[in-house]
Amino acid sequence: MSQEAKNDETTVTQFLDGLASGNATPGGGSASALAGSLGAALVEMVANLTLGKKGFEACQDELEKIREKANAHRQSLVATIEKDIAAYQDVMKAYLLPRQSEEEKKARREAIQKSLKKAADPPLFTAVTALKVLKLCQQAIEKGNPNTLSDAAVGALLAGAALHGGVYNVLVNLSALEEKQYIVKMKKELRRLSQEGEKIKEKVMTMVNKKINYQ
Repeated sequence: MSQEAKNDETTVTQFLDGLASGNATPGGGSASALAGSLGAALVEMVANLTLGKKGFEACQDELEKIREKANAHRQSLVATIEKDIAAYQDVMKAYLLPRQSEEEKKARREAIQKSLKKAADPPLFTAVTALKVLKLCQQAIEKGNPNTLSDAAVGALLAGAALHGGVYNVLVNLSALEEKQYIVKMKKELRRLSQEGEKIKEKVMTMVNKKINYQ
């Protein structure tokens, strides 16, 4: 990586300062994507701390696949942080459009609706991907080194937070949309994601609690 590329990267401290500021972005959508990427990174950690270890020879192929998938999800969720920021900035720009004439009002309204619908895409992607990370957390706990149980558990909690955070950030965009059929369809999908995510997270935490004798 070039020095110029490194200088363009946002540090953790800079990102947190941005969240804490009075600016609208980055916000909850970006934070959710970050949480999901952290969860995926922890799955990779579990895999890396298990691969090549004695007693886990039979799981090597599966662990390599888990690591590969987790890495792909981590990269895509990191990219979603900026996509979420850009999408919401477009929403803010739409709300700032002039509305003096009837023609301007119509154009502004259409731009707002279009930008809100587009802004729902990054957090929806976060929720969908976080569910995949949760499933990988379950596999990592089943196949991974017992010494990494707490890491896998934290990964599942972060993935769960990312999923629900993504869902709520989609919902806030839906609340201002006028396309009723789209809203009904999206809410049905969001409920499915939430319910499936909760079931997996509960299963993961039950497994962890049993393994560490925390009942």
